[in-house]
Amino acid sequence: MEVAMRKEARTGSVRIEVTFPAEKAVSGLTGLAKIPGVLFYILRGRVTAREAVYQLELKGRDAGVNEAIWSLRAAASCP
Repeated sequence: MEVAMRKEARTGSVRIEVTFPAEKAVSGLTGLAKIPGVLFYILRGRVTAREAVYQLELKGRDAGVNEAIWSLRAAASCP
């Protein structure tokens, strides 16, 4: 998984680009919907036979946003 991140100061918002193997694209995003207090927006997405690349914006409490980032990392690195 590749992650590029830019945090906007004092907004509770993070923009992140995530690359998953294609077969894990949906499961990587599903866990985000279960984190209370965090909204996520798919700004751009591209899915090919090999990989899925998403540009996401995560908004919410800092703790929830951090949990969402770790959830994305865990989903992308699971076999």
